[in-house]
Amino acid sequence: MRALVCRGFGNGENLTLAARPKPEPGPGEVRVEVLACGANASDWEFVTGRPAYARVMRTLTRMGDVFGSDVVGVVDKLGAGVGDFKLGQRVLADTFGVFGGFADYAVAKAELWVPVPDGVSDVLAAALPQSGTIALAGIKGRVAEGAKVLINGGGGGSGPLAIQIAKMAGAQVWAVDTAAKVDVMREAGADHLIDFETEDFAKRGETFDLILDLWGTRSVRSVRRALKPGGRYMMVGGPMGRLLAIAIWGGLSSVISTRKVGILAVPQGPGLLPDLLDMVRSEMLWPVVGEVTSLDCAAEALAQMGARQIAGKLVIVP
Repeated sequence: MRALVCRGFGNGENLTLAARPKPEPGPGEVRVEVLACGANASDWEFVTGRPAYARVMRTLTRMGDVFGSDVVGVVDKLGAGVGDFKLGQRVLADTFGVFGGFADYAVAKAELWVPVPDGVSDVLAAALPQSGTIALAGIKGRVAEGAKVLINGGGGGSGPLAIQIAKMAGAQVWAVDTAAKVDVMREAGADHLIDFETEDFAKRGETFDLILDLWGTRSVRSVRRALKPGGRYMMVGGPMGRLLAIAIWGGLSSVISTRKVGILAVPQGPGLLPDLLDMVRSEMLWPVVGEVTSLDCAAEALAQMGARQIAGKLVIVP
């Protein structure tokens, strides 16, 4: 089979398309023929080794050299003891930790896979696992009618989904990203648009009930100033130093203040996937896919994604 293989760390030049043996499913595992695989910021982080935690994870774990974890495929082979799936069935999984989605075939534990309903395309399903889970976990149940919500990184994979979910709850939404992604954020339903290259949302003097920061670079003090009393700031990713500062100093400051600052704990596994798939099937939610490309062009596309040149989700199809 073909696989996009990463050797060492680099800026895309370390990615090559190579021939690999088909992976064999072990007991309790399912092999799929990959139909589509969504690309995430974490994939690019593992390619570049930046932030530092990505280099550490690749160095200290046996995560392999083929990334891609938002996998849609057709069940091709069942490992011993698997009885819940049928050959030819279309399924979806978040294989984070195992990866292997940027290839013609991928293997993961049976409990990670969920059926993809008719009416949801391969590409839209592949846009859901990490991005949709982040958006749903960050917004659902946290937003009241009329709340002011800010989403930093609103034009990527998770951002448009988070905007849509916040609007469903009746929130007023401010979305922040580059000027090139304004149209994507507007189409997702954002009420107010901010270009972070010309304006810092934390210096506007505006305060919010909820800030979902998909790539945080600001200090604890600056993000607390942008919160209303009782407001919450949640960081998803960012430089190692900022993650540690938010986790430590943000946690300490939250003890003595009603303004809560911390890191979003994103649930791993298939738990939210059926709900996300049903929302897409019923047209309540629509993933924004900025580019669909083949394995042959995947290295270049991943580099473009890493440079913030793709608005919405990048999906790779074999």
